[in-house]
Amino acid sequence: MKRKFFCFSAAAFLFISSVFSQDAVSLFNEALKKQEAEDYYSAIELYRECLEVNPQYAQVWRNLAYCSYLLGEYELSLSYIDEALRYSSNVSDVKDLKGMILLSLGRTAEAGEIFSDVLKQYPNDIDARFGLAQLDILSGNIGMARNRYLDALKRDGTNRKALLSLALVSAETGNDAAAEKYINLALEYHSGEAAVHYLASYLAAGRGNLSEAEMRARSAVEINPNFDRAYELLADILYARERYDDVCDICDFRIGRDRSLAGAWYLKGKALEKKNELQKAVAAWMTGLSVDPQDEIMRLAMERAVKNTVPLDDPRRKSWAAFHIEKASNFNVNLDSSSERYEYQKALSLEPENLETRRKFASLLEHDNLYELYLYQLKFIKEKLDAKKESNAAKASALKTDENSPRSKKTPFETELSDTIEAVENLLDDNLSASWNVKPFYLDKSRWSITLYYKKNPVSLVHADSEEIIASSVKEIFDGVAQTSVIMEAKPVTSYSEAFSSARRAKTDYFAVIKTDETERSFSLDAELYSTRTGSKAADIKIYKTGNDRVARTLRRLRSGILDVLPIRGKILQIRGDTVLADLGKSDGISVGAKFDVVRKGSIVTKETGTGIYYPEKTVVGTFTAVRVDEEICEGTFTKKGFYNVLNAQDEIVLVEAESSEESSALNAANETRPRADSEGEPVTEAAQKEELDAMRESLKEQKRESTLINMLRSVF
Repeated sequence: MKRKFFCFSAAAFLFISSVFSQDAVSLFNEALKKQEAEDYYSAIELYRECLEVNPQYAQVWRNLAYCSYLLGEYELSLSYIDEALRYSSNVSDVKDLKGMILLSLGRTAEAGEIFSDVLKQYPNDIDARFGLAQLDILSGNIGMARNRYLDALKRDGTNRKALLSLALVSAETGNDAAAEKYINLALEYHSGEAAVHYLASYLAAGRGNLSEAEMRARSAVEINPNFDRAYELLADILYARERYDDVCDICDFRIGRDRSLAGAWYLKGKALEKKNELQKAVAAWMTGLSVDPQDEIMRLAMERAVKNTVPLDDPRRKSWAAFHIEKASNFNVNLDSSSERYEYQKALSLEPENLETRRKFASLLEHDNLYELYLYQLKFIKEKLDAKKESNAAKASALKTDENSPRSKKTPFETELSDTIEAVENLLDDNLSASWNVKPFYLDKSRWSITLYYKKNPVSLVHADSEEIIASSVKEIFDGVAQTSVIMEAKPVTSYSEAFSSARRAKTDYFAVIKTDETERSFSLDAELYSTRTGSKAADIKIYKTGNDRVARTLRRLRSGILDVLPIRGKILQIRGDTVLADLGKSDGISVGAKFDVVRKGSIVTKETGTGIYYPEKTVVGTFTAVRVDEEICEGTFTKKGFYNVLNAQDEIVLVEAESSEESSALNAANETRPRADSEGEPVTEAAQKEELDAMRESLKEQKRESTLINMLRSVF
């Protein structure tokens, strides 16, 4: 009896195990179909169900890692692939995938070791060669990467990854003929794969052949109707072809499948904007930002439209400004006053009459000892409060005139405000503006004119027209720099010569050409600054940022990079014997003891090469030394050159020697928004020198940039 029971139990166990094993395989096959259809979320769900049946199913762990990798969840993917390695430590494709995951996490040294170890054990492993090729690209050695792909192709002449990778690398290096050759071979050998048609569409769009690009993208979605990236690319191509109704249709189709696609909301808003349906565009962007509040370019696009079309009294402005106010508060907690000030300025540009925000912004100015600007903000607040009080009183059915009437009774805040204004006015009673009868905020301090141009990619995979939006934002951020006047060209340029000739017609001092590139996780901007007079390059600024606020940080870094090479210049306002008044002050980085050349008006030009300025020695009429410095103006002594004193009002002064002081070297509001170089174009303050050093350190990391090329290569893994 016992033996019979044992036999029955053993048979039952084998039967149940067989059922479980069969269920695991069935689930795996179903998940694999979802994976091949690029429905990664459904595939992940099924793979997890499969692991509940068989937790030691190595291939399931591997495919879970692969799906998570394609969704950009690299840390999670790494944990899955480590589980896969527990059960299949000698399988090369598992190791290759781990290497690719480590590459995506920036752990390049570890990835390189894995790929090298795989090749030692399996010399013909093609995927390991692909991994080493990506390492070559990350280090800037595209030629070596190309050789690795060619070597892989020699081993397998129809290898899809090798053909597509060679096509992408050839396009990146400008060899369009080779790119077409390899993509056509891929289409010949793998015509039934949607991913091949997708990359063919991408490459055709990069060459500007939008009709072919559209055809290939449509082929991709016909082969795989669930291929969302192909729909996204098709919408971008149609946007470039100005077929905005079709763009809206595709975006609505994608949104209908998944309302969390922020990119679809963004592109729909851009298409509606092009159709001049601005209110609908703003509504689309608002929904998109509710999905992804950190999409900076979508927010910039919306705010640009808002400023041009939405009335100041529109109640929605309050909610739009609230986003920046909250960010400013977070920066305050982190003691990042520079970012806090930037966010308050963004909030006030959306809601200028938010008096509480303006009060907080004013307190930052007070903290930086910019009392004149602080007083200006306080008076603005008082003026608005008084106007509101008058308006409320006018609406009352009966006005009283005693001290308790709405017109005359003050709140504690209003009393404090009036007392603060009086105290600051008393503090500024004996300043230079009073003794020279000058109104500093009405001075024209513009010294440098810059024309801004941008280069445009044929089709963008992240944000269409992002180059124009960024250029517009660069102009906006320079609006707060009194000494610069920035003009933005509305249309993109295709070449240096086009920008040079346009800038010569505009008669500006410099022109800048900017080019942007972005991925889902990074943003880079390259700016080349040229002298309009000679066309020679004055500065080459390369910026790469990741994480939240990467676009805002890029804009501010670009502003600093340009201001770092612009010499500090001013002009003579008034003359009283040997004592003169000039329109430079603490806000321009000037401190007591600063020395200047005084040059005849109209004699200063940019240098023929490099940064800095040039003026003939014969145009120097003397020297000026600052003796007393206020925020916007300074008083000093003039020493003539030669026998005659030929100094005139409006003659220019050029900083030749700065006196170091704690106030002038601090990185505060003033130092962020002014030129910071001497006559040679070299940073003159400690703050500017520190920023230049930080930028040099940052440029050393350039070889680790995430790029569109790398992302496209990953997509053919």
